[in-house]
Amino acid sequence: MRKASNRMAHIQMIAVWVMMMSWGSGMAGADDAGRIQPYRGNPFYWQYEGKPVLLLGGSDEDNPFQWTGKQLTDQLDLLVSVGGNYLRNTMSDRDEGNVYAFQRVEDGRYDLNQWNDPYWDRLRFFLDETRSRGIIVQVTLWDQHDHTGGLWRSHPWNPQRNVNYDSQVIRDRNDFYAAVQEDNQEILHYQERFIDKLTSVTLDYPHVLYNINNESWAGVEWENHWAKYLHRRANERGKTIHVTSMHMRPWITVRHVLTYPELYSFVEISQNNQDSMGARGHAHWENIMRWRAKLATRPMPLNNEKIYGVGQGANYSAGDGREAVRRFWRNIFAGCASSRFHRPVEDRWGIGLGPLAQTQLRAMRMLLEKLDVFSCSPHNDLLSPLDISCEAYCLADIGRQYAVYFPDGRQAIELDPWVFVDSMTLRWLDIERGEWSDETVIPVERDYFDPQWLHKAKVRLQTPDNRPHVALLRVPMPSGQEGRESLSAND
Repeated sequence: MRKASNRMAHIQMIAVWVMMMSWGSGMAGADDAGRIQPYRGNPFYWQYEGKPVLLLGGSDEDNPFQWTGKQLTDQLDLLVSVGGNYLRNTMSDRDEGNVYAFQRVEDGRYDLNQWNDPYWDRLRFFLDETRSRGIIVQVTLWDQHDHTGGLWRSHPWNPQRNVNYDSQVIRDRNDFYAAVQEDNQEILHYQERFIDKLTSVTLDYPHVLYNINNESWAGVEWENHWAKYLHRRANERGKTIHVTSMHMRPWITVRHVLTYPELYSFVEISQNNQDSMGARGHAHWENIMRWRAKLATRPMPLNNEKIYGVGQGANYSAGDGREAVRRFWRNIFAGCASSRFHRPVEDRWGIGLGPLAQTQLRAMRMLLEKLDVFSCSPHNDLLSPLDISCEAYCLADIGRQYAVYFPDGRQAIELDPWVFVDSMTLRWLDIERGEWSDETVIPVERDYFDPQWLHKAKVRLQTPDNRPHVALLRVPMPSGQEGRESLSAND
């Protein structure tokens, strides 16, 4: 009897594991091949419609689905025109002109059993327009900032503002976000009904990623409940989806994803991109390197849907606009899968899709036209600064291509290509001007400890002037392979 019991327990454990794995990886549907998913050739990146894609963006709103008509389409067209393909979309309703998901009834309150059609029509329009332009959307289900102070007093989830439950069910937003932990079935019924409606729309679209919470403090039970719930709804529709959750502290997000790999398939490290919860300068890059190392045995995309920083740094938490630009480039040179500028300048949190952001997006796309980023890895180990103040970052596919980002001009560094080669080709990308230099051939200097073997090689790189630049170096192809071309994000 004991053996039979143990065998049954073992079978049950296997069944649970299979079910959880199906939630995390998705049970393949007919259209799964074209959906957004980790790139099979390098899971640190994404692929869409079967091709690898690097996600770059910026926008002047964090819930752009609430925009209508030309206000939305003009922003989308601008984003695409400067090389962007990535948007953040919180299901928020706290700004002027926003609408709620629920129908308002005669007494001025809301009925959570009746949908407000304009809210859902806006979402469908948004998803139609982004899909037609090849823009990947990262949807955030919950944002506690929608439910603070006066926003809570007027929100349909407040028991004083709906006809469905009273203050005996929940008193405030803390009770709202404690519904899972406290097993409050009455409020969970309406929360799950909202997610059912949301996924009935979003699961029809192949270009949607899912984030449970913005800057979450709601707890593990809350996060995991909604991750499981999303996967369950997706499996019922035969869809594969990819889910994460953004904590206020980015290292907690990494730990959370590593703890529950059956639920989460990418990491959202946006909070690293601000002064108060993240880092600036070289420490910002080092954080990503540490987290990337933790994921080495289970590679997955590291996303940055928010890059903070604006102006001269009057917002202490966010940082300044100069650092925002550097974070954008550092993220990519650290091997991240996405990088997006946060909020418009007037909000004092980011540079949105303003002129400064547009310049960076254009320049990055120029680089990606020539650099096969999906075959590269971060390789600052190849660099030797000639001055302690020099800051530079290297992406390399050793033996083929090397890119070195210099946040400042008037900097010099040595690069060791780590292969036996006499020369390399070099081009400089002037980021601010959006211009490539002519290609030149530069010699590789070599030191020997033995007449027959290379001990060390070096190429000296000196920025052309005092503006930020990227150096792109190639190893000449052996005779007969000159036609070999690198893969680009546009292929």
